[in-house]
Amino acid sequence: MIYCFYLFDRNGICLYYEDWNRAKKLMGEAEEQKLIFGLLFSLKASVAQMRPGGEDKPAADALHCYSTSSYKLHYFETPTGLRFILLTDPGVPSLRECLRQVYSHIFVEYVVKNPLQPMDQPITCSYFVQALNKYVRGLPYFRSN
Repeated sequence: MIYCFYLFDRNGICLYYEDWNRAKKLMGEAEEQKLIFGLLFSLKASVAQMRPGGEDKPAADALHCYSTSSYKLHYFETPTGLRFILLTDPGVPSLRECLRQVYSHIFVEYVVKNPLQPMDQPITCSYFVQALNKYVRGLPYFRSN
């Protein structure tokens, strides 16, 4: 089951958030976004220190997913520092390629090529929202529980 989607810029500002199958929220949206970004920041730093070559190698591809007993975080980072995140049920296999598709086919098409959408502001383009929802709802893991 897919719970929610986050899109952060390189400075940690949430450009877009959407939730689908979440039963309850334990905190406010802004606070949760800060916690998710902070978790990613810490995980990336830890992974960079532990991997062969250490911090000298680029770390954008070092972190793919993070799993706990209650959720799995799927992660894709672009070379420009955009961070695409899906939170799912722990049993869902890696959705990194799906996040890459969201970036290359939905984000680029409806946000980057849209002159009315500032790149450093939250996404308000309804075409992006519709395309993202259609794509995510069409994934086989959207409501598999």
